[in-house]
Amino acid sequence: MAKLHYCANGRCVTEQVLAYQVTRDNEDYKPIKEYYDDYKECWYQQIEEYIARDEFDAEFNYKVLRAVETFDGGRAESLAKKNKWSSLGMFNRWLYRVLFNWKSNIKTSSYRYKKRPSVQCPVCGRMVTKIDEEHLNHYKTLSDLPSFVVWKGDIYEVCTSVKPYIYTWGEKTIAKWKLLNGEPKECSQLKKRIRWRWYDSSDKKGVLCPFTRRIVDEISNEYLRTLSDKFNRYAQKMSWFEFAEKHPEQLIEAEVYSLDYMESDALDQEGFLKDHLSSVRRTEDSVPLMDHEMIKSHEVHLDYEYAFHAIEECIKDSQDQEILKMITSGYRVEDIPDVLGIDKKDVRKRIKAIRDSAKDLESLLKE
Repeated sequence: MAKLHYCANGRCVTEQVLAYQVTRDNEDYKPIKEYYDDYKECWYQQIEEYIARDEFDAEFNYKVLRAVETFDGGRAESLAKKNKWSSLGMFNRWLYRVLFNWKSNIKTSSYRYKKRPSVQCPVCGRMVTKIDEEHLNHYKTLSDLPSFVVWKGDIYEVCTSVKPYIYTWGEKTIAKWKLLNGEPKECSQLKKRIRWRWYDSSDKKGVLCPFTRRIVDEISNEYLRTLSDKFNRYAQKMSWFEFAEKHPEQLIEAEVYSLDYMESDALDQEGFLKDHLSSVRRTEDSVPLMDHEMIKSHEVHLDYEYAFHAIEECIKDSQDQEILKMITSGYRVEDIPDVLGIDKKDVRKRIKAIRDSAKDLESLLKE
């Protein structure tokens, strides 16, 4: 194992990283890779229960490369002076932060998946944590961007923000279509870095949108939503009302319980009643379906008319009335803040206050 903070060639790791950022020469990157290869086993032992070794090695190498590319020597030096740290370990501190966050994310994701496994949306086919109204919009995000774009006969990587350089694979030919079909290794020898190509009408640097081929300031999730439906969605948009009608038996969220979990325990939990109402609303043909727009427009089905009347008689606050009507018609408490555009804590406080004061409403609804 090499000396701490020093590569095998005797050069400080931080200096070696800064040198590679300038030259982009593989020979300058090789000492960095060899230095951190010695620490792979130490990091793998911390997460070996959550990830396979071959996947870990590939991800570890990628994290090191990304840390090298994103390391800001000037900022690191100013932080070292401010906190009286040694300048030798500037890059090591940065990489440790990257790897630590990666390790935490792996453990958190593993626990979340075990507790709440993903469910498959029958509309788009994607595995998601929960199917809700926001998901059913099926808006594209940055993760849906293609990796490559063809512009004026050449193939370029897709960028979301302006950079000093852009990678290209040269002119589009039949052989290079393999690159666009998920086989980039066969064309890796053609990859080269060139200066930025795209400018708007005022000669300001911009980003090429892979969908519209227009030059824009940057590509973000917000920008993607401003595009037409032809480009901004990866599947058909569907309202909650339409979804419940077409897929009444669809599981919208999964949760794993321990073997000692009894139904009697659930009676004391806040989510039991709303889950029960939601399941009844979605599976029994005799119970009509209502969405938020119908509630707002007072298009009340006969089956809900008495319950809504009782809510209006016992609850004076209009916001509280709306929340109760949504719960009665099958909405989950977790979905209400997104639909109404209010804070989650405010929703829970209102529900608690209603519970404490509206005993008459409970007896009316039971009747």
